[in-house]
Amino acid sequence: MMKTYSKITLFSILILLTGLSGCIKEQTYPLEPVIQYSQFGVMRSVNNYDSLGILTISYTDGDGDIGLYDSDTVEPYKYNFYLKFMQMVNGQLAEIILPDSSFGFNARIPILTPAGRNKNIKGDISIDLQLYYAWPLLISDTIAFEVYIKDRALHQSNVVQTPLFVIKKP
Repeated sequence: MMKTYSKITLFSILILLTGLSGCIKEQTYPLEPVIQYSQFGVMRSVNNYDSLGILTISYTDGDGDIGLYDSDTVEPYKYNFYLKFMQMVNGQLAEIILPDSSFGFNARIPILTPAGRNKNIKGDISIDLQLYYAWPLLISDTIAFEVYIKDRALHQSNVVQTPLFVIKKP
């Protein structure tokens, strides 16, 4: 009798869990990536200057096609993380234009596509910004960034502007 009762209880629990798992909805996001600013931190040099910035954004993407393959090296797939580095000049934000156009602050996000049927993804992306390269071009200690990303289908995310940051420079 006890053995039969245990089997019935186990069977009832399995049916209940199967029914409940069907009620859990998969999270769905738009096919275009959506980003938002998360945080910005700095690392100081031995001379106590802000030499490295770490910018973090959060993202969602409905088809999980964020990221570039190693073989993606030419436009429009050279970069997928686009960043404007700006500084406060006369009360207005102005983009810092680097004298060497082969160097910039754009970056590459590696493949983030999840395995499995559900390709919806969300997470955080952090990028290291070598602030010391910009020191000679900075006439202000107040900076900000504009960021957007593109997925492999070339869908562009929204553009996010960070708050203003005061950095310590030489």
